[in-house]
Amino acid sequence: MASGHDQGIELALGQQVQVAGYPAHVRYVGETHFAPGEWIGVELEPAVGKNDGSVNEHRYFACKANHGLFVRRMVVKAAPQMPEGTEGVEPGPSSGVQFADCIAEDMPVERVQSSEDDEVTEVEEVMVPTKSIRRGGISAEAMRDQGDQWQPPVYAKSEEQTQQLRRVIESSHDSKLRMMFGNLSQKGLEKVVEAMFQKAVCKGETIIKYGDEGDNFYIVKSGRFDIFAYRNIQQADDDLTDASARMVKVFEAGEGFAFGETALLYNAPRSATITASEDSEVWCLERKAFRELVIRASEQKFKEYSEFLKQCDVFEELDVEQIATLAEVVDEEDFNTDEAIIQQGGRDSNMFIILKGQAVACIAGEKGEVQVKTYAKGDFFGEIALLLGEPRKASIYAKGDVTCLVITKDVFDRVLGPLRDFLKRNLERYAKYQDAIEQGGELREAPEDDFNMRKEKEEQPEARRVEEQSGEQDEPRPAPRRRLLKKADRAHTVYNVKIKLEDLDLEDEDAEDKSTKEETKESHRKAEEGEPKQTLAERVEQDWKKPQLVEADRAFAVPLQVGQLACGLRKSKYSVFGGLRKGEKFTVDKKVIVRTEVKSLRDGMEDLYRWSGPTWLKGQIHMAVVCQKGQKSAADPTPNQDNYFAHHVGPIGLYGVCDGHGPFGHLVSFRLVQSLPHFIASNPNWGEDWGLCLKEAFLAAQKELIEFAAREGFNLEASGAAGSVLIFEGPSIHVAHIGDAGCLVGSWNRHDSRVVYGAQDHKPDTPGERERLEAAGSEVRQVDVESYRIYIKGTNFPGLTMSRAFGDTACAGVLQEPHYHQMFIQPSDEFFAVIASDGIWEFIDYTKAVDLTAKKLRLKGPREAARNLVDASRKRWAAYCGEYCDDITALVVKWNVSAKGADTSTNHEFSVAHPE
Repeated sequence: MASGHDQGIELALGQQVQVAGYPAHVRYVGETHFAPGEWIGVELEPAVGKNDGSVNEHRYFACKANHGLFVRRMVVKAAPQMPEGTEGVEPGPSSGVQFADCIAEDMPVERVQSSEDDEVTEVEEVMVPTKSIRRGGISAEAMRDQGDQWQPPVYAKSEEQTQQLRRVIESSHDSKLRMMFGNLSQKGLEKVVEAMFQKAVCKGETIIKYGDEGDNFYIVKSGRFDIFAYRNIQQADDDLTDASARMVKVFEAGEGFAFGETALLYNAPRSATITASEDSEVWCLERKAFRELVIRASEQKFKEYSEFLKQCDVFEELDVEQIATLAEVVDEEDFNTDEAIIQQGGRDSNMFIILKGQAVACIAGEKGEVQVKTYAKGDFFGEIALLLGEPRKASIYAKGDVTCLVITKDVFDRVLGPLRDFLKRNLERYAKYQDAIEQGGELREAPEDDFNMRKEKEEQPEARRVEEQSGEQDEPRPAPRRRLLKKADRAHTVYNVKIKLEDLDLEDEDAEDKSTKEETKESHRKAEEGEPKQTLAERVEQDWKKPQLVEADRAFAVPLQVGQLACGLRKSKYSVFGGLRKGEKFTVDKKVIVRTEVKSLRDGMEDLYRWSGPTWLKGQIHMAVVCQKGQKSAADPTPNQDNYFAHHVGPIGLYGVCDGHGPFGHLVSFRLVQSLPHFIASNPNWGEDWGLCLKEAFLAAQKELIEFAAREGFNLEASGAAGSVLIFEGPSIHVAHIGDAGCLVGSWNRHDSRVVYGAQDHKPDTPGERERLEAAGSEVRQVDVESYRIYIKGTNFPGLTMSRAFGDTACAGVLQEPHYHQMFIQPSDEFFAVIASDGIWEFIDYTKAVDLTAKKLRLKGPREAARNLVDASRKRWAAYCGEYCDDITALVVKWNVSAKGADTSTNHEFSVAHPE
């Protein structure tokens, strides 16, 4: 019988094998979240294992504690034939067995060494192994080399059906289809289309049942399917009879979405139950055809990468296994003509190898950018930042269309250690480039960025555009974009607007409205009687004399204290929100308040927090926030009125942005980023009914804000905040918002970057909003093109521009009840979210935000993506408004970050500006 490390051996689930001399049974074969390549999960008969079939809270199979172990295929040996008379004798480990780097455990990979007495006694933590036998290893079914013997089936289809199926595969928003069919050649895709057959599914019919053997892969042609699975896989596998281990709806698959691949890829039982919610049709691909056509295409792509990397001079020192490991973990990225692949002065740590096309390196000097080098297929660049952690020394531009392989720092550190000396020797060549710079060299006119190229066409003031276009055509043109109204004018304050008392109709108001109007009358009585008026700067200065206004309130801390909740303690692994401080200047980062036991890592001007936590996703979750002061005027006395929060409670991520306005907007937003997550986390509907939970939390936060303002003596008539909250509890994303603090959910997938969902502003002229406001007694007026404000009837106060907001008590009918939206995410979906203030959304719509963000997320991560979005917004404020710029906040969450080659002891990362 062949040994366990032979390529031809078949491993079937349940098969008896031997690992380090111990008898075991194969329970899992395939890829894992904790390290690249194939892993074999075995259940050992003696209790000498390291887990119970789960790693980092991901369950792959179930067994008793200390009986589970994950090893490389080379470690698994065929079970020996026991000699007669030895039944019942427990075998021990084989003498002198060592398989370092081939055994996995929770943190994240473990090494087992044999001692002199042949007992497995020492376990130490090591890095992710750098050796991998092959990329395949996707299933326990061996992919035998059958040459031309196997022929794919061909099912007759009309030309229309063939073209429809091709379009679905090539343009579907389901990232799984891109992942599985992206490596197919045109001929290979034709074979897949020919091998698929059509099937009708009636409403209520179950097409896949949990626990069954996989037979087909499906693509939805028409109709809809509900997908049910165990949200907590560990609970389900441990005790299927447990009432808490119930199946829940985790996704809704419509036209163009696919399912059924997991069981075929990993030779595992079905992990979900899928039922048609209406009469539907699907395209089916049989198990054998799926494996031969799809999986073989992935293996072929791996071979192509391996052959290409072998031809690159930089990798001459790597052996075959190191090349194979590198081929497993590199990513591919495309760049258009003149697009900057890296930018001089930028901070990131990727290394690039040109797979197709050419690029040029340019270094900026006194005479402009000087071209110093040309790169062709097989050349590499970007190693300086990777080796030394320094800003980029040069800019690299695509010369025509370019495709690069991308190597991250994590991959480099774990796979390419032998190349360090070789690459460091090459650093000397950059000193030679200085000669070219000093002598002038070949000057290159740097391409304008996307914003500047379109500035005259898209982003010049609309009045100028209309003037230039007038008289050119008779057909009606769309109305020009509304003239920008500074936020200082959006909600006039009691300090600069006088209202005649007789203009206020206080009859027929309820007690709360009367109290509000009395407060307004009192404010203006003082002004009319000549009492000294405070300037805004003086009023803001007084805030710092009251610690309860400007310091964090521990009563709102998350985690909550035991006993506050009927369901017990909800502990936040990581909590962060913005603080207040005096004297903030334009573009200064907001003060940061962090509450966590997680240790931070300093990375330039940023603090990185990394931790491990439960997650629904296959990949990691990375987050970053940038919150910077705007500039309302040269003598703007107000602090940054934007604020944000982020909390991670178990598998739940809770994120929000509050955009304050009015003279006390900074106090409003600061209070809300503490109270709002508190009321969400303490609501009894937490995790059960998110829509109701968020609604009640928003209303509770408004009530507490009004009580707090009355107690501390600041006016909410014309001060308030917009707010957006996003909750991620796999597989669901929940969004609740009021006002104009928008929330975007998009896809960062290389082949499918797009808007998935975008929250719509609550404006006074929106149907339903206007009717409600006017029925409550407020007046809605149009003050400019596409610009409406809310006033107390018959007055010019307060001029609010949003129909829902926290605070803003002057206008009747302004609500705090949020708009709620729920969507589902698949475990492999490459999605991201941007929760941001109006400083971002004033001039950047959701589609443009995806254009600016998706590639940055792929190449540089949320930190650089957030900063790029903030910088792009500030350019637009400067183009429209000169020196005036709103406060700007962008909180970016990237889901399913690939763990290929990375440290898998953590699966969450948050980046925030280092607190001063």
